[in-house]
Amino acid sequence: MTKLRMRFITTVSCVQLATALLAGCTLGPDYERPKMDLPGQYNADVPQSTAVATPAKEPVVIQQDWWTLFNDPELNRLEDLALANNADLQIAVARIAQAQGMALQAGSAQYPNLSLAGSGTRSSQGAAASGSGIDYLDNNYQGNVGFSYEIDLWGKVRRTVESADAQLKASVFDRDSVRLVLEGSVAKAYMNLRALDAQIKVTGSSIQTRRDTLRIAQAKLDGGLVSPLDINQAQATLSSIQAVQSELVRQRAIAQNQLAVLTGKLDLKIPAGGLETMPVPPLPPVGMPSELLEARPDVRKAEEQLVSANAQIGVAKANFFPSFSLSGLYGAQSVGMTNFLSAGGSVWAATLSAMQPVFTGWLLTGQLDSAKGKQQEALANYVKTVRIAFAEVGDSMVSVQQTRESGEHLSVQVASATKAQQISILRYQGGYVDYLTVLEAQRVANEASLAYARNRGSELQASVDLFRALGGGWQSEFKR
Repeated sequence: MTKLRMRFITTVSCVQLATALLAGCTLGPDYERPKMDLPGQYNADVPQSTAVATPAKEPVVIQQDWWTLFNDPELNRLEDLALANNADLQIAVARIAQAQGMALQAGSAQYPNLSLAGSGTRSSQGAAASGSGIDYLDNNYQGNVGFSYEIDLWGKVRRTVESADAQLKASVFDRDSVRLVLEGSVAKAYMNLRALDAQIKVTGSSIQTRRDTLRIAQAKLDGGLVSPLDINQAQATLSSIQAVQSELVRQRAIAQNQLAVLTGKLDLKIPAGGLETMPVPPLPPVGMPSELLEARPDVRKAEEQLVSANAQIGVAKANFFPSFSLSGLYGAQSVGMTNFLSAGGSVWAATLSAMQPVFTGWLLTGQLDSAKGKQQEALANYVKTVRIAFAEVGDSMVSVQQTRESGEHLSVQVASATKAQQISILRYQGGYVDYLTVLEAQRVANEASLAYARNRGSELQASVDLFRALGGGWQSEFKR
């Protein structure tokens, strides 16, 4: 039994040694990150004297809970709810589990498959069946350890593992990308809701002003100082503003429902508020465009998809070459349990098999062409993702700057228009101007206040876009 065991071990060891010597052969291209011809700075004309984000020479560091910089407890609550309950994020997490399973399956091919088998048989033959006139009773016991192993001579398994590992990383980056988009979507939806609250407040003030003006016009009509035309005009403008307010209330309800879906809390209720106490946070330096290659999960996801597709070319090339596999077993067989483990009961076998494709109807050529095409598609998608990321940062920088400048101008307009409205009402009450002058002053004041509220919301949303475009403080679990 010892000699048989040694022969078996020697045979297996020789095959493993030969496999190890040839393991360095890996077909297919090794991955290299594509060179991106990115400009030295973003396409945004941002004066250095402003407080908005400016280029930085050092790597950008953004805190991961960047939305807390808006100093709004309600926004913080909504972000926490979304991160805990959002369905899209849960879907992305489930995909990671799937990718982990696929990576484990791919990695299993790197190791031998071991199995245990055993059986016990008791059979009998009657005298007539045996032909000898004697009854036979036989026992047969056998047990063995079997193994099988595909020799990765051309790197097919290694490339498969490389591809699966890249897909796993891509799924992790996809989750992080979904999370970043979710954080930004919640923040922007909340800013939109608060901007609508501010506009509803403006229309409420305008409605009260028009009611006061209507009472003045009614008093002047009762005194015979004006015609019914003033009353009709006053009532028409009042109804017009009331209709605007109703539309804003409808839009707010939709915005609240959007936040309910994002947070997974369908009975979500958000009390009325405003934008007055919400600061635009100090925005981070935008850094160099090349930093986006590591700072954004969607860029890293696109790159890992390219890595996976690149490795699949090696898998397709390996299919053209012969495959080798090793299998064997070692065990014992006996007609009785007393002799089962004796030297005479030992059995073993070792098999080395090979298979070389000869003609497959251009199947392998088609697989290789397909793999190359997918690699080119992944490369183009990576380039596209990087370019979009670059443009989003520039767009956000411009939006932050221009909405801030617009806010300064609108603030002056609101103050002037409000003062003009007050003067026109007093002059109308004194009989110095007609009602059309009052209507025009009220229209300008109302539109200016609404525009200021909308712009304030846009300014806050632009700052959210910039945080998201820069990666939102994301840090990769993997380095490349």
